[in-house]
Amino acid sequence: MSGRAARPRRGVNSGSLAWDPLRDLMNLKERLNRLLESVLRKGDFSSEGLAGWSPPIDLREDRESFVLTSEVPGVRPDDLTIRVEGGIVTLEGRRPLEEEARSALRVERPYGSFSRTLHLPAPVDERRVSARLRRGVLEVVLPRSSDARAHSIKVQVRS
Repeated sequence: MSGRAARPRRGVNSGSLAWDPLRDLMNLKERLNRLLESVLRKGDFSSEGLAGWSPPIDLREDRESFVLTSEVPGVRPDDLTIRVEGGIVTLEGRRPLEEEARSALRVERPYGSFSRTLHLPAPVDERRVSARLRRGVLEVVLPRSSDARAHSIKVQVRS
């Protein structure tokens, strides 16, 4: 008898879900992305950078404002913080572990704290920023600063 543990045979139902290497690689990729984002953002080498989660964010712009949209299902409005400083927007929050998940056989939905920081391409009017959370989707409207709005000027070209 060797000292190695017996490997489960393929095709035998051991009572748990089958191993999915692609899913595990995608989870590893997400964890590494969070770690790198945390390190680059604030030099945070702690394990919290791996423990949290990172909600996806879309940022679009129109003539008057930037619009940040993020999927944050299960996050209550009281658990969200949005900070706007200069041309930087920080979205922080937390999604608590649900009671049912504590006794679950498998938990794939992320829980815990998150923090996302975006650098906007132009200054915004911080006093007019508004946010709405509806059906797990957060929408933050960031009106451009009146100084930053696009306008055309006539330039004299000399020969």
